Amino acid sequence: MASRHGLKSERIRTMALERVWPKDVYVRQVSTLAGKLYTQVIKATGTRVSIHVAGTLPFDKDNNLVGEGSMRLQVRAVLDAIGKSLAAVGAQRSDVVRTKTYVTDMAAYLREGHQEYLSFFGDKLPVSTTVGVTVLADSRCLVEIEAYAETE
Repeated sequence: MASRHGLKSERIRTMALERVWPKDVYVRQVSTLAGKLYTQVIKATGTRVSIHVAGTLPFDKDNNLVGEGSMRLQVRAVLDAIGKSLAAVGAQRSDVVRTKTYVTDMAAYLREGHQEYLSFFGDKLPVSTTVGVTVLADSRCLVEIEAYAETE
């Protein structure tokens, strides 16, 4: 970028992710899980790269279903694949700012699956929406997750 004096200057930008839970917005509680289940708002500043991970189903790299009938194992397999997808473009789980989770059995997800989600993201929980659906693209699948990340 040229300055008005004709000298070339470079702008250095840094990205910051601020995780916020507004005091006047409800905190979703589930009796079987302690603490916050997700982050309500994430503000990304100085962002240069947006990463969108498509809806991911619980298949291994050879396209074999993982954890048939087990919400816990399927969520773990989906998150493992998302972690690999992020790594392939130089991102990591802490860069994820939003997820959309689709489940065929909400009670099973809250009982077995969401703990896997919490373990995967640790204290860097993204903004999240979880939706109950009748069926996913493969009827053996119990869960599908999309992820959105921001990196420099």
